Parts: sequence; C-alpha cells; structure tokens
Amino acid sequence: MRILLFLVALLSGGYAGYLATAAKTSYASYSPAQLDQIEAEQSRLVNKTSGDERDQHLISLMLLREERGRPFKLQVAGGVAGLSLLSALVLTIVSGRRKDSQQEEDPYAPPTESGGARQLDRNRAAALLGVRPDAPRGVIEAALQAQLAEKDPSQLAGHDPSLRQRLLQQREELLAASHLLLGRREISFSPDENQG
Repeated sequence: MRILLFLVALLSGGYAGYLATAAKTSYASYSPAQLDQIEAEQSRLVNKTSGDERDQHLISLMLLREERGRPFKLQVAGGVAGLSLLSALVLTIVSGRRKDSQQEEDPYAPPTESGGARQLDRNRAAALLGVRPDAPRGVIEAALQAQLAEKDPSQLAGHDPSLRQRLLQQREELLAASHLLLGRREISFSPDENQG
C-alpha cells in the first residue's frame, strides 16, 4: 500500500510540475478579469467570422479556457501528491512502530532468542494449550490441568510403550508451554510424575 501511495504521490507531483511549467499557455500572465474580456472578444469574433479565421479564434478560445482550468488542476494534483505522500509516510511510521512493539523484549523468555521468535514461541505455546497468548493466569492453569487430565499415562497401562512415550512427551510440551506463558522457569519433566 505504501509503495502505491508513493507512486501516486510521484505521478501527481510530476503532473503538478507539468501543469506549473510546460502546460502554461500564452494566457498564463493574464488576470481573471482580463481573461473574461479576452474570452468575450474571442467569442464575439468566432460568431462573426468564418473559415480559417474562425478556426484560429476557436483555437485561441480553447487555449484560454484551458488556461482558466489549469490553476484548479494544479491545486488538485498538488493536493493529491501531498496527501498521498503524507499517507505513505504515516503508514511507514506506524508499521515501523508496530514492528518495534512486536520486538519488545519479553521478560519471561530466554535472553538468547530474538523478539520475533519469542512472540512466535508464546503464540505456539498458547495454541498448544488452547488459550490466547495474553490469557489470565487462572485460564492458563485451568487449560493445563484439563489437557494433562486428558493425557494421563495411567490410562495407557498395558498399551504400546511408544504410545505411552508420545503421551509423556505431549505432557512435557504442555508443561513447558504453561511455564512460558506464566513466566516460570522451565523445570524438566519427569516421566514418573503424575502417575497414578
């Protein structure tokens, strides 16, 4: 969007520059009152003459009317250029601030990770627990207890050991996710914990 706005500003500014310089007609130095008088005379001559002479008066009348519209077009083009440029600059500043705020340090994350990776880890941890990254402590703890109850290894007595191992790994991931969201240091999970 910013690139588009910069392009619009550039094109409008170029058009405004063209109108201010190259598009000037021979009537550019006249005041509006003088242009009124000249237009009235040219209109009278168009009605009075014929042939090539009439065509020349029509061309002069057309140039005069273009000159009348030129200042307005110049103002519009300049306004569009200025507004587009201002909008592009505001979007640039806002997106820069947004990136900075996303990269602010999380006091609970390990110091070696970058801000973006930290936020991604918090998002992943929240998704694993089924909560929002900014969920209250009680919600996170309740979600953890519900997930751990679902993945109770005592329910797998007599089943395939690899299934039990996978369940224990999932429990460890849930605990790590809750530690990250709650700001606790991660404590290694013992497979013998929480067994009935």
